[in-house]
Amino acid sequence: MNKYIKNITIGIIAFQFIVFGLNKFIGFVNPPPPTDPVALTFLGGMFGSYLAKFVGFFEIVGSILLVIPRTRFTGLLLLLPVMANIIVFHLAHDNPGNGIWIIVTALFGIVCYSQKNNFQTLLNIQD
Repeated sequence: MNKYIKNITIGIIAFQFIVFGLNKFIGFVNPPPPTDPVALTFLGGMFGSYLAKFVGFFEIVGSILLVIPRTRFTGLLLLLPVMANIIVFHLAHDNPGNGIWIIVTALFGIVCYSQKNNFQTLLNIQD
């Protein structure tokens, strides 16, 4: 993969996760509430407790680690559960919703694919 495309993709993902991670602490972006009552209950519980700040902390730390080439794989591993939750939440409750999550999912997949050797080593998969 072209290193420029990979670096731009990583920059976009890191920027987006830092912005939305900081938003969980500062609250400068107010998205419209979901129409699904189950999703509204989930988000109410998340933002009404410590969980939103906990996730925001990992979004910020994972983004910083993602930008540093030496710690990129660790950043991906920190952001992987957050990304999985985003995908499952939007597929279950907000489909189609806003399309930003689809773009971030595609970009995240590209970055994960660029780290496939590290994933193979982690999972002990032999070629």
